[in-house]
Amino acid sequence: MLTSDEAQQLVLTKLKNRQNGLNYQIVAERTVERPFGWLFCVAVSAPEGTVAAEKLEQLVVVNRYVGQVIESSIAYTPDRLIEIYEAFLAKSQSSTNDWCLTISSLPHLWKSFLRKRLAKKAKEMGLREIR
Repeated sequence: MLTSDEAQQLVLTKLKNRQNGLNYQIVAERTVERPFGWLFCVAVSAPEGTVAAEKLEQLVVVNRYVGQVIESSIAYTPDRLIEIYEAFLAKSQSSTNDWCLTISSLPHLWKSFLRKRLAKKAKEMGLREIR
């Protein structure tokens, strides 16, 4: 299970691995802690001296239990992004009958179908995992 500091470092590492030349900084006062983990607001800026030096903000969700880092291509409010992530998390857990405890409760092909269906819906909602 991740701590808040570990989660912040994970976010920054994954974003910096994109090799896009942007600077990333967690805006600590806008961090929201939830039972699943955190929603971080990340300030994004181009390096000083470049033409595109405007600052943007990006919201990133981190699941403390599995280290999943999620961003959205849609500009949701923090509350809305948390609501969407929590809904997908609940569907994921309920559709597999609490998968961490009863892994054999559904046939393998059904589990695969449900995961793909949830992944497709998440993609439609603009969510994607940062790897």
